Amino acid sequence: MPALADPQEKGAEIVAAESVKDRPYHELQERFAGHPLGAPPTETFLEILKYYYEPEEAHLAAHMSWDLEPEETIAKRAEMSSEEAAPILTRMASKFFIRGVKRPDGVRVFRLPYILPGLFELPFAMRQPSPELDRLGALWDKYYVEAWGHELHNSSFQVARALPAVQVPKERVVPFEDAVRIVENASSPMIYPCMCRLASHKCDDPIDTCIVFGVGFYGGDVPGEPVLDPAHLVGAPRGRPASVDEVVDVLKLAEKAGLVHTTANFQEGAWMICNCCRHACKVLRGMTQLDIPHAVAPSAYWATVDADLCNGCAACVDRCQVDAIKMGDEGIAEIDVERCLGCGVCTFVCAPDALRLSLRDNRVFTPALDQHEYFVMLGDARGRPQTPHHRPHP
Repeated sequence: MPALADPQEKGAEIVAAESVKDRPYHELQERFAGHPLGAPPTETFLEILKYYYEPEEAHLAAHMSWDLEPEETIAKRAEMSSEEAAPILTRMASKFFIRGVKRPDGVRVFRLPYILPGLFELPFAMRQPSPELDRLGALWDKYYVEAWGHELHNSSFQVARALPAVQVPKERVVPFEDAVRIVENASSPMIYPCMCRLASHKCDDPIDTCIVFGVGFYGGDVPGEPVLDPAHLVGAPRGRPASVDEVVDVLKLAEKAGLVHTTANFQEGAWMICNCCRHACKVLRGMTQLDIPHAVAPSAYWATVDADLCNGCAACVDRCQVDAIKMGDEGIAEIDVERCLGCGVCTFVCAPDALRLSLRDNRVFTPALDQHEYFVMLGDARGRPQTPHHRPHP
């Protein structure tokens, strides 16, 4: 009779096998953690990566960068042949979990997505609702609270900044703070469902309010054709092309609903304008849920109160998405200038017009150039310096 296996030895074998299986995901976690935006390694993030990538895909992705690189370069770094790597890269690109482009010279190049905007949004932007997608949304929410949100927002340089509402009276608006001007200067605007609300299911605010410009957050415009294999496609973009007028209508709709316009914290080449709520938004929740007062960079304005006109109705208190307004002892609204984002949505519910946007005493600093400077500054603020001459993507 054969000897019975020792249960402890069997358990150790299972643990060892699982450890080997998970190794590519740990390597990929480390890769994302090294980006200026960061992604702290946790068990929850490990589960998120397993949704996106099969083990062999995770292994190859862990050897990719945020530059578009030839597949031969990626394969060599991963100690694979080009013949082995090519179908795996095609499969990942077809699922939109990496970006692939076949250049006019025939060379195929690939890159990782950023974690935000990018890895988080892509499934919700491309796939129809399902129980699996709901599970992914719950994992992202858990990860945000336990680690990711603090990584995003708790540094000296903010990932996102607020924009003043387009319909609110204000003075001397500079172009990079004018949402309409940003839309007019952007390429190929599209309107998507809000990926944060699709992921979180935490509010009933308007859903079709996410404005994306071109393929900026996906690596920018690059000559060539996307690498896509119909056999591996799992969905199609849920966004629709929109005219400038249609996008401005979305901005106005968002303002009436009390949503805050936000964009990436640099001046030129905006990727997107989000219209954010306190319940689901991965930006505003840094202030509301995680209680990080400076998680979002304000606009160059703040709300001011005309005490002679204020009737003490407190409608503005409920309206403010970041708890920057309270009622004073004399029944007059008071603004917490440290929390006020200068968005102006509070003014829409002020019947006596006692609220307006005024220029801050000290103008808010916004990096003057583009997303390259943005990543250099983010990396410096988080202790992950980026080589100044290295561009995160073309």
